[in-house]
Amino acid sequence: MNATWLAVVALACVIAGGAFGLYIKGILPGHHLSANSKDAVKLLIGVISTLTALVLGLLIASAKGSYDTKNNEITEIAADLMQLDRVMAQYGPETAEARKLLRAVTERRINEIWSAQGLQHSKLRSNEAIDAFEVIQRKLRELAPASEIQRGLQSQAVTVSTELMHTRWLTVARSGGTIPPAFVVVLVLWLTVIFAGLGLLADHNGTVMVSMAIGAISVSAAIFLVLELDTPFEGVITMSDEPLRVALQRLGR
Repeated sequence: MNATWLAVVALACVIAGGAFGLYIKGILPGHHLSANSKDAVKLLIGVISTLTALVLGLLIASAKGSYDTKNNEITEIAADLMQLDRVMAQYGPETAEARKLLRAVTERRINEIWSAQGLQHSKLRSNEAIDAFEVIQRKLRELAPASEIQRGLQSQAVTVSTELMHTRWLTVARSGGTIPPAFVVVLVLWLTVIFAGLGLLADHNGTVMVSMAIGAISVSAAIFLVLELDTPFEGVITMSDEPLRVALQRLGR
């Protein structure tokens, strides 16, 4: 889902709802706007507002959890890269070629995904990095340990490389959004109804118009932030490459 366009659509729907409420108020017969009628509308708006707040809170929690999970996976990949490099360094000069390949593929992938044009989501799904890690893993398995220490280091390196590939696949699998579109549609529908009710109850003056505009922008901005947090590999709010940059500085040393 494109967060910007959906936020704009949400803003348009909410403003349209408020304008519709103001319009309906101007053409309804007087008895439809009696005190009892207004109380009924207020009660309905209160119920829908409560449901909207619950759904919006759920979406915020889900988006924040999704963002944190993906951010943790990037950090885990960086930590595994540094650990794998150090284990190979402890093994001995026999792993020099594998260490050089590890640094080269890491640097290339960082520069491809976090390019000058922004984060390249399509590059994240490329199999190039996995193919390179499989080559590294094959080189590790082909090592001929000369002692128990080297045998233990070889086993540890293979295990870490496997965990690295596993985390990499998890990152690819979770790179998309997790929020069901139906949630967003229902949320926008409820917000539109709420603003239509507010327009029906409010007086038609500048203060009301400005207040409703500010409210519409605020709820649309909330939807935008939720969708952006849910898709941190694309859009305005993106994942930082700092953990991988830090790992890159230490690889090969």
